[in-house]
Amino acid sequence: MLTWFNKGWQEVRYYQRESLICLAIFVLATCTGHILAMLVSDRAAVYYGVVRDMIITNPFGEGLPDNLFMFILARNSIVSFTVLVLGIITYNVWPVFILLLNGAVGGFAVQMQAALFNHSIFQIWLFGLLPHGVPELGALFLASGASFYYRRLRSQGERITGRVLKTYLVVILPLLVLAAAVETSITPLLIHRFLL
Repeated sequence: MLTWFNKGWQEVRYYQRESLICLAIFVLATCTGHILAMLVSDRAAVYYGVVRDMIITNPFGEGLPDNLFMFILARNSIVSFTVLVLGIITYNVWPVFILLLNGAVGGFAVQMQAALFNHSIFQIWLFGLLPHGVPELGALFLASGASFYYRRLRSQGERITGRVLKTYLVVILPLLVLAAAVETSITPLLIHRFLL
């Protein structure tokens, strides 16, 4: 079992470059989101409300669910799994779309929070997003990079189903569990201490 986990993590080196490209796409989209938010800063409260609802909406009912950890984990797991699998099928269109969307929405929301709550963008990123964002976004970048890599292998005729599943279970899912745990336990404390 330990060998299986070890091999899954060793395979990351094969799609490390693609994952860094995904990081660059996300950063570009985030900067675009920041710029768009600055352009509409006169209507910050309205736009921030729309983006906030989009981020935290529970598709099964109103408001946040009772088990926030499971809600965050399930949502992020579904997104990362679809990025990994649909990236292979859609010739990388789906992962790029998700990276652009998440980056733009994140950048927009951070800029709006800074404008509405009188905090610097740096504070919001540092205390509100990075603690859980590092493992969560790391999982997204690795899932996207892996989808690029596995699509290339598939086009060369290699069988990839087992490797894709191993990547998801060994690399992506543990990072998402960590991210959900941090987001539900540590991030609220940091927000309360430094941003409220």
